Amino acid sequence: MGRLGRAHVRVLRSTPGVDFVGCVDHRPERSRETAAEHGATSFESLEAMLDAVDAVSVVTTTSAHAEVALAALAARKDVFVEKPLAASVAEGERVVRAAQSAGRLLQVGHIERFNGAVEAVFPRIGTPLFIEVHRLAPFSIRGTDVSVVMDLMIHDLDLLGLLVGERPRDIRANGAAILTAEPDIVSARLEYEGGCVANLTASRVTASPMRKVRVFSANGYFSIDLLAGVATHYRKADGFEARLAELQRAGTSGPTAMMDLVQVAQIRGDGVEPLVKELASFCRCVVDRTRPPVTGEDGLDAVRLAAGIAERVGRTRV
Repeated sequence: MGRLGRAHVRVLRSTPGVDFVGCVDHRPERSRETAAEHGATSFESLEAMLDAVDAVSVVTTTSAHAEVALAALAARKDVFVEKPLAASVAEGERVVRAAQSAGRLLQVGHIERFNGAVEAVFPRIGTPLFIEVHRLAPFSIRGTDVSVVMDLMIHDLDLLGLLVGERPRDIRANGAAILTAEPDIVSARLEYEGGCVANLTASRVTASPMRKVRVFSANGYFSIDLLAGVATHYRKADGFEARLAELQRAGTSGPTAMMDLVQVAQIRGDGVEPLVKELASFCRCVVDRTRPPVTGEDGLDAVRLAAGIAERVGRTRV
């Protein structure tokens, strides 16, 4: 059981109102170790666990998401599945159809929606005009069964869906495979009917991590540090026009300090661990039988967009 799987066990074990039964892993020793640490049961098989629970959290390698989720849905269990929903569009469609046929809840783990900075700043942005995203990470063997688009960039593709509210009309992308058989660094440009343009870079071969989203709209410039959970909002200062006219009358020829013309506000999130909020939302939906905040259809939209980018990278990769 990997780092993320253990994190799910830790959070679910401590979520109020949740009876965490146990876990299973294809490496039984890891399952037994994690279960013992949290006072839970280590099951010998997926089938045995499904017989004992009402809902499951699927935290496997991406290539196994669909297989495990489909087994759980066939057993009529509610399912939380880590992002991406599946390794391909076809698999994702099968999972969504299975949830619909079984009448069970399906939530996808696009955790950045629960990032405190995103929750705090997104309602203030309005209609975006230009978006720039950098998601850079050091190399890890986890996730290398798929390209960096499906492993990392898909987080930001989901956020773009929230921000822009439409699918792009044009996609351009290129990338390179550095350490694995799949692209490890990808740059994409998305253009939307409404005029918004988004440039995204995702890399899993970078020395220092970075997760930043920069958004420009009529409401100003928003710089969101997803790692720190903090956003900064730059907008025209009160009296901007008068100050600008004053500078023009003075005939100033040199550079003007931007801070003389803008107002800066720092926006902090609530500081709560996003995984805690994400899994708590799933558990509430299971109890209340309400629509998940990130549905299977949402996850499928992100997979489709990621597949479109990956297809274009396949034509240009080096």
